[in-house]
Amino acid sequence: MRDLHCPNCGAPFVRVTYQEGRVERLLRRINVFPFRCQLCTNRFRAFYAGARHNTQAIDRHQYARLTASIEARVLDHEQLPVTNRITDISMDGCSLQTTGFPKGAFIELVLKPTVEEETIRIETAMVCSVRPLSMGIRFLEIPPEYYRRLAQVVLGLLVGQCFDATLNA
Repeated sequence: MRDLHCPNCGAPFVRVTYQEGRVERLLRRINVFPFRCQLCTNRFRAFYAGARHNTQAIDRHQYARLTASIEARVLDHEQLPVTNRITDISMDGCSLQTTGFPKGAFIELVLKPTVEEETIRIETAMVCSVRPLSMGIRFLEIPPEYYRRLAQVVLGLLVGQCFDATLNA
């Protein structure tokens, strides 16, 4: 999607997302697809001839999960605070190396991206999937100041991913 940019923030990090309703299924026939900005989370439609054959269109995630290694502390009223590691992250959620929470549980997270950066507080997150050594987490409530910090972290990972792809090409 190198030639597409988000009309809201101008970022080139957009991703084809699922179609909602009949109108979008009809628009698909003329190569108009729904996209999701990976930074500001804006959803928009655009003409894109290459999206028809893109397997990403059937991915259930609206946001690309980016490989990361971020310290995260789980705050839960019923358990002691536990520090674990995030292995991938997006603006919408993450995978957390921990167990002990059931699917559907609500938790609070405090992320510490690097030593220099301030923490990011996710006030409400939900456990969406439980695997043997990790959990899939969806972010539900993020205060605006922390949302901006999360966007900066995701932008850094996106730029790093694009730079690595350029070096490997």
